[in-house]
Order: sequence, then C-alpha cells, then structure tokens
Amino acid sequence: MKKISTLIATVLLILSLTSCHKEVTENTTPKHLIILMKDKSASVSEKDTEKETKHLKSYLAQYMAENTDVVVMDINSNSNSRTNAKWFYYKAPKRQVSNRNKTKKQEELDEVMYQEKVHKTLEATQKKIIKAMFAEASPSNETAIVELVIPISEMLKNYDKASVLVYSDFIQESGFRNFTKGQWAMPSKSYAVDVATKDFERLQQQGSEIDLSKISFVDVVTPNNPQNEKYYVNMPFYWDEIFRLGKYSGNIDWKKL
Repeated sequence: MKKISTLIATVLLILSLTSCHKEVTENTTPKHLIILMKDKSASVSEKDTEKETKHLKSYLAQYMAENTDVVVMDINSNSNSRTNAKWFYYKAPKRQVSNRNKTKKQEELDEVMYQEKVHKTLEATQKKIIKAMFAEASPSNETAIVELVIPISEMLKNYDKASVLVYSDFIQESGFRNFTKGQWAMPSKSYAVDVATKDFERLQQQGSEIDLSKISFVDVVTPNNPQNEKYYVNMPFYWDEIFRLGKYSGNIDWKKL
C-alpha cells in the first residue's frame, strides 16, 4: 500500500511539474509588434510606391514571424484617431498529430508539406498588410506625425518588443506643430532639441506616461527627391529627442530607396 501511495505521489508530482513547465513556456513566449506607418498627406508623392512596396515585402519577410502582430497606421490629419489602426495577426498553421508509425522519408515529406503551408499562410497575411499599407486615401492637408507617439505608447503595453517602419518625409505639419512655419527648417541642433522637449511635455500632458522603451529599432524611409532637402539638416535631431524622451534607447535609421 505504501509503495502504491509513493507511486501515485510521484506521478502527481511529474504531472504538476509538466503543467508548470508548459504554463511558463506559453506565458514567456515574447510577443512582437510591427508598427507600419505610411504618409497619406498631400505633400508626399506616390511615385515611390513601387519601391516602397518592394522594400516592405523584404522587411516583412525578415521580421514577421510566429507570435507577431502588425498594425498599419496612416499619417494624415487624423493620425491619432482611434480608428487609424488596421490590425493583422499571424498564426502558423497547426501541425497534424498522427499516432501512425512513419518512415523517416514520410516524416521528411510531412515537414516539407507543413513548411509549404506555413509559407502560404504567411504570404497571404503579408499581401493583406501591403494592400492596407498602400490603399488609396483622400490626400490630407496636414501631416500629424508626432501625435502618433501617444497611441503607439498605449499599444506597446500589450507587447514585449516592437519595431517601427515609416514611409514619410517626416515633415510635421499640423495644428500641434508645423515645421513649415516660423524658423523652420530648424536653424540648429539645439533649437530642434529645445522644441522637441517642449512638444514632448505637451504630449505628456494629454494622457498617461509615454513609454517607447519596448521599441527595438526605428526605420524612416524618406522620398528619393524630397521637396525640402534643407529640413533634413537639423530636423532629425527633433525626432531623436522625442524618441529619447520616450525612453527609446536606439537610433533612428534614415534611408532613401
């Protein structure tokens, strides 16, 4: 009787440990968010769309994996609207479990078929994302970019890490801050940093604490022939400071296609 009791206790312990391990494994799988933003304002030409589409396909192929969500946001006069977010969730197909004995060749064939299914599912999801990203929209007279910091900060609360990709000239032009008026383009780095500090404080007053620390990297793709090259001398310092104040520890990678 004592042996039976000991055996039962051992089995229960094993089951308990297995259950705990499974729970820990499931709960510790990092959730990744890809934030995609496309400038739909009138100041940005559509002539770079083909290159941007090719670039986005490559970006998604590199960074979109299992347990990754994607949100597409437009940059326009209503950038920080609650409705300005199209969500996509990628889940790999479930594997079929079989109790049949299989040869090594059969197992290899099953794996090839499964990977093909994964590829098709991923490709279908990526096509939907690209379609949403470059969907036509009525040109906006405003380019509200810095306002997006608040909704992005809220989104990040549900994720472990994130990446940001933006297709825009990144020239802020809204009621909150207009780069095309006053002393813009910014006359110096110190001027850009000072204005960014003031703007961040104003944004902070609109809601909860802004936290961008979960962002791993930020890529900004600007037009090949931006109308105002002078903006890119000191303007990047403004955005560097906005993200730094939001606790982002990386650099903003500026590029042209």
